This record gives sequence, structure tokens and C-alpha cells, in this order.
Amino acid sequence: MKTKKERIFYYDALRAFAIIAVIICHLDHFFGPLTTPAQIIAQMTFHDIGDIGVPIFLMISGALLLNRDYPSLSDFLKRRFARIIYPFIFWIILILGQLYLHGYNSRFIWSVFIGEPSITWYFWTLIGIYLFIPVINSFVKEYDMKGVEYFLAIWFATIVLNTFHHYPLWTYFDLNMFAGFIGYPLLGYWLSKKKFSLNDRKMCILGFVILLISLAVFVYCGYSKIDFLSPTYLNLSNMLMGVGMFIFIKYMGELNLFSRVKDNFIGKAIISLSVCSYGMYFSHVLVVKELSYHNPGSNLHFPLMFAAIVFLSWLLPYLMSKVPYLKTVSGV
Repeated sequence: MKTKKERIFYYDALRAFAIIAVIICHLDHFFGPLTTPAQIIAQMTFHDIGDIGVPIFLMISGALLLNRDYPSLSDFLKRRFARIIYPFIFWIILILGQLYLHGYNSRFIWSVFIGEPSITWYFWTLIGIYLFIPVINSFVKEYDMKGVEYFLAIWFATIVLNTFHHYPLWTYFDLNMFAGFIGYPLLGYWLSKKKFSLNDRKMCILGFVILLISLAVFVYCGYSKIDFLSPTYLNLSNMLMGVGMFIFIKYMGELNLFSRVKDNFIGKAIISLSVCSYGMYFSHVLVVKELSYHNPGSNLHFPLMFAAIVFLSWLLPYLMSKVPYLKTVSGV
């Protein structure tokens, strides 16, 4: 796959990490028996790393879509929705068909479609965000970073209140316009454009430290059964893990630490994972389901199963993208 000159490699690295992280979230049952505290903590750490995926995806969307000049509202909606809806229709037919063949009832299949017990919730969330992006885009173009910081300050307050289960404060004090997943695209835009006073090296280290500390807190709270983890993705730990990873990867790029791998096999693999990520988001559901029937249930075999699932989840949309008429629905 050719690397386009206009590609920003650190976005590809973030997106490649994000799709692998999403897959990580759904592999708990491939571990073997967890018999020691060390094994439990290792499994929880692995799973919690996976929770960085969705915030990163949404942050990249904001970095790429906000403060842009679009020919028209209809043009934006047509192009963005075509890119997510056609693949969704194709993959959801396969996912629901697989469930039907395995004997699941129609009620469960419907709940999977609307995203209640399945990863399709992200598709419906994305629809809502894309409907709001033109509104937010006009706001960002008008007020730029000051406007974004105003929005993020209120959004951050809702994240803090959510974390400690105090949102909403009062029934009629409605901050829903600022709350929820819409904050992540604005956060991604802000982090991509903000000029910090620290140099690139210090920012890279800072990002890694934020990631490490917030992950440690996340794992500790989960292990200790402290109710600090809900709502999912809209609490301080999830948000700070996303911020830490975004800053860490961005400033690795600014320091040219990717220069050695950009044009070799590793760099091409990262770009291919990035390009195929939307298709992989759906294809991995099929792969995980099928391989679960051949699950060795062994901690020793887990790395092999993990590698096989990532590879097969990438291979399906990649091969489809090479076939005429299938590329449109491949998610590539």
C-alpha cells in the first residue's frame, strides 16, 4: 500500500493502535483460568488498555473534521454517512446472520442491531456525532481555540461529575448539550492544534506519564471493585488515558521517532491497519465469534490467538477492498 505524502503518520499510528485496542476489549474469554492476583491484574491491565480505543477514534475524527470548509451541509452529510452506513449495512447482515446460524433468538439479534449487547453501539453513537459535527464545525470556525476551550471546560465538568456519580446535579440544570461523547472530537481537535509551552520531548514524556498513571488508577479501581469506572468512556480515567496516548503518539511524531519505520514493513502495516480500521471494527466480531468455538482457554496460547484474531480481522476487509463492488462496503 502506497503512503500518500499528505498522510499524517501519527494519526495512522493512533488509529492502528485504536482498532487493536478495541479488539483487545473483546478477548477476555480467550484467557485461561486466572488463579493468582498477578494473572488477574495482568488480564485487567490488558483489557483496560483496550478502553483507550473508542476515545482515540473519536478524537481523531475531531482533529480531521473540525475547522474545515465544506462545500455544503448536504455534501458533508452525504460523503460522511456514505462512508459509514454502507459498510455497516453489509457487516451487520453478516454479524446477524452468523448469530442466527448459531441459534440466537430474534429478540437477542434485534438488541445486537441496536447496539445494546454489542459493538454496534459505536455506529449509532457515530451517527449522532456526525449529525452534530456541522453545527460544532461552524462554532469552531467562528471562535476557534477559545470556543473549543469554553466547550471543553464545561464538558470536563460533566466528566468529573459523571466519575463521582453526581451528574446531573439537578434535574433542570441541563448540560446534556455539552456532555457525552461529543466532547472527544473537540478534545482531539484541541490537542492536535494546541501549542504547549513545554518542548516536544517533555510533552512526549508527559503524555506517557498521564497514560501510565491513569491506566494504573483504572486497573486499581477495577481490581479493588471501587465504583469509579462508569459510565464507560465518560469518566476521568478513560478520558485521561485517551489524552495521554494522543499526546504521547503525537509528540513521538513531532520528534521524528517514526522516521525509521514509516517506509518499511512496520510503517506500511500501521497504515494498512489504519486504513482498514473501520472494516476491522465489524469484521473482528465475526472472527472472535468463530474462534471462540476453538478457544484453547490457555494463557500460554493467548498471544497466538490474539495475533490470529487481529490478522484475520484485518485480512477480511483488506481482501474485500481489492474486489470491485465490494470496496464500497468493506469499510476500507
